Parts: sequence; structure tokens; C-alpha cells
Amino acid sequence: MSSVRILAVEHEHGTGPERFGTWLAEAGAEVEVVRPYRGEDLAESFAGLEGDGVFDALIVLGGSAGPLDDIDNPWFPAVRDLLTRSAAGGFPSLNICLGGELLAAAAGAAISRRTRPQIGVYGLRATSAGERDPVFSALAGAEIPAVLFHQEEMALPTDAALLVTGSDAPVQAFRLGEFAWGTQFHPETDAAQIERWLASDPLRLPEGKTEDSIRAEVAAADAELVETNRRLAHSFVDFLRTRRGTGRSAS
Repeated sequence: MSSVRILAVEHEHGTGPERFGTWLAEAGAEVEVVRPYRGEDLAESFAGLEGDGVFDALIVLGGSAGPLDDIDNPWFPAVRDLLTRSAAGGFPSLNICLGGELLAAAAGAAISRRTRPQIGVYGLRATSAGERDPVFSALAGAEIPAVLFHQEEMALPTDAALLVTGSDAPVQAFRLGEFAWGTQFHPETDAAQIERWLASDPLRLPEGKTEDSIRAEVAAADAELVETNRRLAHSFVDFLRTRRGTGRSAS
């Protein structure tokens, strides 16, 4: 059986698939990353997602921009248009932080800017809808730790299923249609990436936190972060493999 193939969109340097990509590969997926900020052509890659294209799914990664910052990121309208087609049943997508915000914005949900960002490890939990979801059921059970690093905050799109909640930004994962997923949390992030983001991002820190306390949170939770997010990566690949086995046009 050929590998599941996933296209990932990276919006800026330092925001790649990281270890989530390693877990996808471990589960049997091939991940190809396209980087439009380097001038790489999205149109050809995107053509491989629909119909009998070469990709089984799309992952849209995070970044420091807001989901409507089209002037500095001129490929954003094309990404939002593509995610609209994913939500309509064209192909599966898993969209992380900025990616989740792009999916929410494409569906007309409100995007707001927080007074202070959420940065560090926060306790989240799957909803009853999440426990029944074909991918996010992998997170069912007790509260899970998750890394957040965002200042924009999304509302739940109309007709979306809320899958994961927690913290004072309650929309932490949702699904639109049968297989367009968005997260606010970062399943891919590790301590090294957080260190780079803290060094490069001018965001104000959350109330009561310091850079050292954030580093300590991530380090203390790392083993559980690995176990939890590895399950999610494997669950996504299992879903794609099952969908391929029943026919890519099935939803």
C-alpha cells in the first residue's frame, strides 16, 4: 500500500511541522512542505489536493500573522479559498493555530485580538463532540496539556463542532463539515521552537508569566505533550488511510 501523502503550508521560517511531522511519518505518511514566503508556487501544489490529485490531505501551519493580514502574506486569500473547499467536503485538512484561524475566517467567524496573548502550557479537554470525532477522539479522557502561543483569538464558526476547549480562549479545536479541522493549540511545538519564538516575537507575556516560567512549563509537560500529540498525529493518518480505503470521494 502506498503511503498517505500530506501537503503542509509553512507561512514563515521557524514554523514548520517539527515533531508532529515526525509522528505523521512514523504513522506512515509522507509530508511535503510548500513555503510561499520563499516564492514557492502554491497553485501547482494545491492542484494536487482535489479530485484524483497526489495528496490525501492538507495541513496549514502556524505563524505570527493574523489570518486576514493579506498585504504582508498575499497567498492568504488562496489558502482561505482552499479551506472553504475543504470544509465543503473537497479533501481533509488539519489547520494549526494561524491555520485554524484561517479556516475560521474563511467560514466567516469573528477574529479578535487579545489584550494579552496566551503563551505556555494550558489544560484543555475534549468535548463530547470531540470524544466522538474520528480524529480528535484520540484526545478523549482526562484533561490534557497543550502549548498555546497566540494573540489572535477565533470564535466558533457557524455550524462547526467544538471538539476541544479550555482556558479563557474556549475554541481550542473544531471541525467544519466532515473533515476540515482547526486548532488554536500547537501539537507540533517543542521547547526549542518555543525558545526561538520567545526570542523573536515581541508579544507581551501573559499576566504573571516570565520567559523562564514559560520554558519551565513546557519542559515539565514535555513527556505528556509527546504522548498526547503523537496520538493525534497517528489518529489523523489512520483517518486518511481509512478514507483512502473506502474511496477518496467518500465523506
